[in-house]
Amino acid sequence: MKFAKRSMISAALLGLVFSASALAWKSYPDQTDDGLDRIKSKKVDAVYWKEGATLSQYSKVRIEDATVAFRKNWQRDQNQDRRNPSSRVTTEDMDEARAALAEAFKTEFTKELEKGGYSVVDTNGEDVLLLQPAIVNLDINAPDTSMNTAGMSRTYTTSAGEMTLNMDLRDSATNDLIGRVIDRREDRAAGSIQFSNSITNRADAERILRSWANILRKALDDAHEH
Repeated sequence: MKFAKRSMISAALLGLVFSASALAWKSYPDQTDDGLDRIKSKKVDAVYWKEGATLSQYSKVRIEDATVAFRKNWQRDQNQDRRNPSSRVTTEDMDEARAALAEAFKTEFTKELEKGGYSVVDTNGEDVLLLQPAIVNLDINAPDTSMNTAGMSRTYTTSAGEMTLNMDLRDSATNDLIGRVIDRREDRAAGSIQFSNSITNRADAERILRSWANILRKALDDAHEH
C-alpha cells in the first residue's frame, strides 16, 4: 500500500499540461558564456550550437539522469493555505516527484529514440551522443495529495503549471559541448477550468516528454539525411 501511495503521489507531482512559449526569442542572449551561438528554432525556445558541429556521426545516445528543481518557494506557497497537515506537500513528496520525473524522462526518451532506430546505451564512444538534461523551475499548481487524506478530494485549476528543460548535448568520447537546448512549457489549457488528478497529470507529463524526445529524434534524422 505504501508503494501504491508513493506511486500516486509521484504521478500527481509529475503532471503538467504544456504549450510552447511564444515570447521566448527575445528572452535569451545570442551567445552563451561557454561560446555557443544561438541558432533559430521553431520547435523550442532556444538552441545554442558549436560552430561546425554536427549530429551525423551519432547512432547511439547515452542519457544521464535528469536533475529536477522546483520553483523557488514552491513548497511554502503550496502549503500556506493547507490547514489539514495530512494534505501538506512534504519534502519526501518532492523527492519522490523529482525521482519519478527523472525516471519518466529517461523512459520516454529511450522509447522515442529506439523507435527511430537509435540505440540508448550506458557507455561512451565515438558514435555516442551524451545528453545531460536538467528540468528547472518546476511549478505544479495543484499537486494531487488526496492519497494522504482519509477522504477523497477534487482539485480544479485554470493552469496546471510549468517547467523548463535545459539540456546539454556532448560528444561522449571527448566530452566536448556540442549544443544546448532550452525550452519552457506551460499549461496549454490555461484559462479553462480542469480537474487535476494523478492519472491525468502523469499522462500530461509523459506526453510533453515524448514531444521533446521527438524533437531530438528528428534532429538526428535530419543530420543523417544530409
